[in-house]
Amino acid sequence: MTIAANDKSQQALDDDLFSLSPRHPDSRLEADWLFLFNKLPPDQWFSADYAYKTSGWLKVHTNIRKRQRILTQISEAYIDGEYDWAEYRSQILKRINMHVLKLHQHHGVEDDGFFPKFIRMYPQLQAGFEILGRDHVRLDALLDKLQVQNDTLARSEVEDKALAAQLHQTLVDATDLLSQHLTDEEDLVIPILGLRQG
Repeated sequence: MTIAANDKSQQALDDDLFSLSPRHPDSRLEADWLFLFNKLPPDQWFSADYAYKTSGWLKVHTNIRKRQRILTQISEAYIDGEYDWAEYRSQILKRINMHVLKLHQHHGVEDDGFFPKFIRMYPQLQAGFEILGRDHVRLDALLDKLQVQNDTLARSEVEDKALAAQLHQTLVDATDLLSQHLTDEEDLVIPILGLRQG
């Protein structure tokens, strides 16, 4: 290998080592938007220097994921015959109401407060926040659908397996979108929180 080729090869390795890459392969974030993520990667988010600024947001997301997982597990347990109709309803009805309410509130706070503020701080990230905003529209539509199904479930004392299957599919669809959305949001937002002054 010539010296020039060796230098080129080493440069390629260096470029790869320092290339910006989000945490998951399905990320919709452009490399140009990850300049803060590169300064504050995930392995530092809970470090002593940053946790007091990042942990609140991450805790909210942890709770969202947990509630979503529990709802899906209850739904699966009914489908698998582990719960009868009465037990299924008693386990899931109030949890869905609370989950839908909290997620709508969370999205409202982000859309009306945090996201516009972050865009003013970093205008070059506007396209990334627009993706997150479109996610909120899709998620809110799924949440509204889930609420309608849950309201129907609350009135259905006679077993309705078709309704339970529809509700389960809505939960699965919401889980898939939430998984994508929350991770993309964290990759964009957590470094802003951690690196801001004050």
